[in-house]
Amino acid sequence: MPALLWTILQFLALTGLIIVVARFLLYQPAKGIAHRLHMGNRAAGQMLGYLTSVPELVTTIAVAAAGFMSAVAFNILSSNIINVLLALGTATAYRGLRDLGNPRLRREHVLIGISIVIPAVLLLTGQVESAWVIPLFILGYVAYLVILRRMSNEAPGPIEYEAFSRVEVGHRLGRTTYVLLNGSLIALALVGLYFLGDALGGTVHELGTTFGVPQVVIGVLMGVVTSLPEFTTFVSSYHAHRGRSLHRAAEEVTHNVLASNASNLLIVQTVGLAVFLLVAT
Repeated sequence: MPALLWTILQFLALTGLIIVVARFLLYQPAKGIAHRLHMGNRAAGQMLGYLTSVPELVTTIAVAAAGFMSAVAFNILSSNIINVLLALGTATAYRGLRDLGNPRLRREHVLIGISIVIPAVLLLTGQVESAWVIPLFILGYVAYLVILRRMSNEAPGPIEYEAFSRVEVGHRLGRTTYVLLNGSLIALALVGLYFLGDALGGTVHELGTTFGVPQVVIGVLMGVVTSLPEFTTFVSSYHAHRGRSLHRAAEEVTHNVLASNASNLLIVQTVGLAVFLLVAT
């Protein structure tokens, strides 16, 4: 079997495994915990967004250490764009596009737009390898948390904390036991995603070094694959809220996209740049 074909097959296999882990070991336990703790749709979406950014973080570290910082930047940009497109596509499929575009979520929409504009500007200006980006992004993340807290404080309570009935929450278990069990599943998922992401990073690196695939292509491929966990959570959110609760799904998915894009840009790219400057240069 040709080496390139074998590498592509590995790429596809790792992609499938990432989807399975994200679907069954991330979304369901995380959503169950959010329900039992009355976290609400916004908080649940934020938690899912951070959790599903783990593959980006792992692959970014591996690729940045190999000296492919431009590929990392293209990964962040393409991943953030793909997250938005997947959310729009999922909402369209479940007939919830109007709820996703609700003016009540306009501030979230603006922040999501900024998460796409900034990495595009860095690439266009050739600043993806500049050290000054690190402190700027750290300050940006602090500002993001402040804005998010303000939005949460202003959110209407009935929608934020209204539960839905289709999530299995394990009523026979005590809350502490239930949270610990599902937290263990999430930890197992994160470990699995770590190894899968590391293997995926190695596969992508091989495509770049052995087969001479351009960094822009590598970055886009990484963006597509590492957005698959988000896609599985989008579908799961709409499936769980199907019927008359699409406004809750829209809120959850919007904050999923927001948290994922913000963490990709302000945390993952910052870590990747730090690794690049310390290891690869």
